[in-house]
Amino acid sequence: MNKLYRLINNIVTGGISGDFESDQLRKTIIINLFSIIGIIFMIFYGIKTIIHFNIFYALIVLSFALLTSIAFFYLRFTKKFKVTGYLLVTMLTVLLHFFLIYGGEENTAFLWFYVYPVFSLFVLGLRRGIYFIVFLLTSTLLLFYTDPDFMVDYGSNLKSRFISTFIAVSSMAIIYEVVRKKTYKALIETNDKKTYYLNKVMDQQKEIITQSEKLKNANKELEQHQNHLELLVKERTEELEVAKEKAEESDRLKSAFLANMSHEIRTPMNAIIGFSSLLIDPEVEDSLKGEMVMHITQSTNSLLKLIEDIISISKIEAGQLEARINKVDIHKILKNILEDFEDLKENTYKSDINLVLDNEALQDSFEINTDSSHIKSILTNLLDNAFKFTEKGEIHFGYMLNESNKDSYVKFYVKDTGIGLSGEYQTRIFNRFTKAEISKQKLYRGAGLGLSISKNLVEILGGRIWVESELGRGAAFYFNIPFNTSDINQSIISQKDIQIQNYHWEKKSILIADDEYANYRQLNIALSKTGAKLHHARNGIEAIKIVENNKIDLILMDIKMPIMNGLEAARKIKSMNKRIPIIAQTAFTLEYDEKKSFDSGCDAFLTKPIRQPQLLSLLNSYLT
Repeated sequence: MNKLYRLINNIVTGGISGDFESDQLRKTIIINLFSIIGIIFMIFYGIKTIIHFNIFYALIVLSFALLTSIAFFYLRFTKKFKVTGYLLVTMLTVLLHFFLIYGGEENTAFLWFYVYPVFSLFVLGLRRGIYFIVFLLTSTLLLFYTDPDFMVDYGSNLKSRFISTFIAVSSMAIIYEVVRKKTYKALIETNDKKTYYLNKVMDQQKEIITQSEKLKNANKELEQHQNHLELLVKERTEELEVAKEKAEESDRLKSAFLANMSHEIRTPMNAIIGFSSLLIDPEVEDSLKGEMVMHITQSTNSLLKLIEDIISISKIEAGQLEARINKVDIHKILKNILEDFEDLKENTYKSDINLVLDNEALQDSFEINTDSSHIKSILTNLLDNAFKFTEKGEIHFGYMLNESNKDSYVKFYVKDTGIGLSGEYQTRIFNRFTKAEISKQKLYRGAGLGLSISKNLVEILGGRIWVESELGRGAAFYFNIPFNTSDINQSIISQKDIQIQNYHWEKKSILIADDEYANYRQLNIALSKTGAKLHHARNGIEAIKIVENNKIDLILMDIKMPIMNGLEAARKIKSMNKRIPIIAQTAFTLEYDEKKSFDSGCDAFLTKPIRQPQLLSLLNSYLT
């Protein structure tokens, strides 16, 4: 029985589930019931008329039975009850006209009319149903009034009873639909009110339950807070003690750093000021002045290296240090570094150390894409440390290749026979301001920044750095960087290749724009042997006037000057004469400052302190 009930329910509802008060389900049930009953009756009367040899009538009735069946299945598969309702009401309207004209079975056509008002109103609604009822009544009256020859004769008495009965049935159906609609609306409103108040009561109950749960949770949290308060106080106390220790350690590091910086700055400054005073002392022998100049140069380079390290670590912390990838000849860089440190050996009294470039025998160039300045800085820092902590023996440096399917990298190394590092220092040595204080018998100079800078530069290039060492048995520093050898349309000029030459620029005029007289005087002396005519401007306004009144072949422009700075002056001079080369010379070293100089029209960029060989070579490239 349950299966039969589910089958009947599925047929009647068209497979639609939901509330029976919904418009879709209610109209679907009415349409399906009408369709099933109509199909049964039309098939019955179709067969009956076939038996009485009324084939045409039977075909019409069975055709409408087929169309009704199609509408029934259309509704089941598409769920479009409105479209199906319009189709069935329209088909019923056509069928009723057919029955009216042919009289139906034994002139009972009017019996089918009584179903029409109820079905059309239920399916299409009050307004649209009335339209169809009025249309059917009007067409029926028109047929009765005209009484065409092709229509059966009903007689006036039957016509009157039929019309009055159809009007009565239609009126009752309309009244019923109006009452049903208003009653349904009232029931819906009442149900909505009940639902509203019921939801309100349920919300209040939920709120009460929620408040109760909150109270329970609050009591539980209060209990937990009370139980763990002592533990929390203990943990906070321990954290404060750790923070205090860190603050004290930071304060000690800061004090040590300031003391170390003071020592590292004052030591070379003492040599510079002392030997500079002795140079102008007439009682000092001339034979000693060459040595004094060597000590002044060495101390100046030491001080400049310290300043550059501080600037580099500041750039790293600010995230302004990036890699500038170009095609680099590794062999050329290594050989230049070897020549630099061979000269340094003599000046620092380290002649007992044998410096070995393991790759020196390789004559062919080895080019990779990387940042040459970063590579040189890293190796220079590592070799500086090796010379600092090695009294005698050997220092080896070079590289080896690793090429595989997964990765390819160059592994550089610097190995010395110096004092070595303990395991504790091997983990700390790459931190900022950390120095290896191995022995109390000797003080090793340095700011503790070189290895930290090297570590950051290696990481910028995408590699890593590490150390292998034993105390008293030397140290070996390694770092690797990934590489590729694809073509890049840029080139690197090795500064070591630039040598001091004799330049002759007697017919050339050079403007030096710099507000610091000492800077001008240095350039004046450096260029005095070239024979060039020199002009001096102390600000941008003076530089523009000199260009307007003289034939100038090249300008050395300081960026920071009073009244009008060098960048603004460069823009105005370029607007007057684009052919004059302008070389920016400044103490600013950020890449952003270099870009601003080129955007202002400068042709080249030099950072102070300016080396004489590089200066002369650069000027020569523009003047000749």
